[in-house]
Amino acid sequence: MGVVLQRFEDPAMERDYLRSERTARGTAIRSLIVVSVATLLSYIVLNPMHFPREGVIHYTMAATALIAGMLTLFFLSRTQFYLDHPWIDLPMFAALAAAMKGLTLALAAQAEITGFPPQVMALVQMGILVVFASIGFAGTVRYFLVWSFAVLAIFAAWLHSQDFTPISRIYTLTNFSTFFVFALYFNWDTDRRARSVFAANRELAAEREKTEALLYNVLPQEVVARLKSGKAVADSFSDLSVVFADLVGFSGLSKRLSPGHLVRLLNDFFSAADRCAERHGMEKVKTIGDAYLAVCGGMASDGRDSAAAIGFAQDLIADVEAMARESGIDLQVRIGVHTGPVIGGVIGSTRLAYDYWGDTMNVASRLQGIAPPGGIAVSEATYFQTRSMLDWERRREELKGIGETDVYVARPQAQAA
Repeated sequence: MGVVLQRFEDPAMERDYLRSERTARGTAIRSLIVVSVATLLSYIVLNPMHFPREGVIHYTMAATALIAGMLTLFFLSRTQFYLDHPWIDLPMFAALAAAMKGLTLALAAQAEITGFPPQVMALVQMGILVVFASIGFAGTVRYFLVWSFAVLAIFAAWLHSQDFTPISRIYTLTNFSTFFVFALYFNWDTDRRARSVFAANRELAAEREKTEALLYNVLPQEVVARLKSGKAVADSFSDLSVVFADLVGFSGLSKRLSPGHLVRLLNDFFSAADRCAERHGMEKVKTIGDAYLAVCGGMASDGRDSAAAIGFAQDLIADVEAMARESGIDLQVRIGVHTGPVIGGVIGSTRLAYDYWGDTMNVASRLQGIAPPGGIAVSEATYFQTRSMLDWERRREELKGIGETDVYVARPQAQAA
């Protein structure tokens, strides 16, 4: 962004700034117009008490032209055209300057009645216009510079053409130049500050988007909205499929591999699980050591039945087998799946995460523990929804904390035709 004639390097950002600034300053501009029009109307009413008929006519005509120009700007400032085409300030204020010149000449002609010399009346009227223009040129310092220098040149030329004393010309022009300099500085500094605030807000918005993107990566968007509104997040799911996937023999691997190699291996495993979860509309809940927990039918999952969970398990087993072939390391995964009621929600105030609780989670974890390497173990509830997907083997197993129950085991390579 330039130091003197400020402008954002990005054209899109410059356009956004101009729309924002012109929208924000529109209220102030319209308020000044209302005050100015009310003042001019009051003079139109009062002038017949003091001015001769010809003076009243000249003043009223000039004031009417100025009021018309101001009302045009009033209504124009409420349009999209005004926001999108900042150059309109230049012709609008050129028209206002012409109308103000007419008003000034009308008042100067009544110097004997008002007691103000013509040059003083011109100084006051044109000074008011320059100050108003310093607010009216919203975000367009370059145009204001062009306009104000033109007004200064015309004012100086008018002074030179009048039969004033040299000292009167000098003092009048010097005083007008003071209005001129202050108005320039005000317009420039207002624009400078507005641009700084706009740039800071853009950066803040970008950081907020990054933060929200990270937050949405951890929590579902609906949950984030509820947390922002201060609501407690607790949900009940009646038919959710829970998947636990765990690497076989991880403790042994941790003793054989270097820490760096082990972390890379885990990263490859969890990344493969993430890809499989996305492919099947599963919701990743968390990782626990070398175990991966996902659900189907929860808050942020697209898959709505156990078939998606079994599809996820098949793909993950195939990906781990491919990893084993590429790395030369004996890698296998076993997976447990159970379908049932679950409670989900967010608790605590730091490191927030949407978690799930209930016996269904515990059963899925126990099923993972009895699944064969490279295989899947499911509960009876899951089996009845997915029995056509694989060749299942029924077993009677003792599950810790649950008791003896029927489970179904399968290896993906034994898929049903």
